[in-house]
Amino acid sequence: MNRRITVAEYLVRRGLPADWRFGSWLGRVAAEIYRDTYRREPRRAFRFINGRFRRVMAYTPGERHVLSEAWEAYGRYAVDRPAPAARPRPVAVPRLTSGDAMRWIPTNAPVRSHP
Repeated sequence: MNRRITVAEYLVRRGLPADWRFGSWLGRVAAEIYRDTYRREPRRAFRFINGRFRRVMAYTPGERHVLSEAWEAYGRYAVDRPAPAARPRPVAVPRLTSGDAMRWIPTNAPVRSHP
């Protein structure tokens, strides 16, 4: 029986977690290479992911070269790429007014139009 391999299983064999953050992109690159090579869509298989069965691209052992090519084209770049920096927290700016309309105090200044 030919056991088809998915991108997640390929990543585990490479020593990465199955839910690697670039796994989806690696799968897209692999599918593109497959389409260019074989001029058809890759086969699919059902895998249990995040609590439900999902259809994912799957490759036979003879088509494993597609995953290796995708790894060479994209995987190394993604592994060597540093994780995105944490977003800076917004700085609290003190309010100049209370924002409470009931505390408005009339002045002798000219009336201006509403914004």
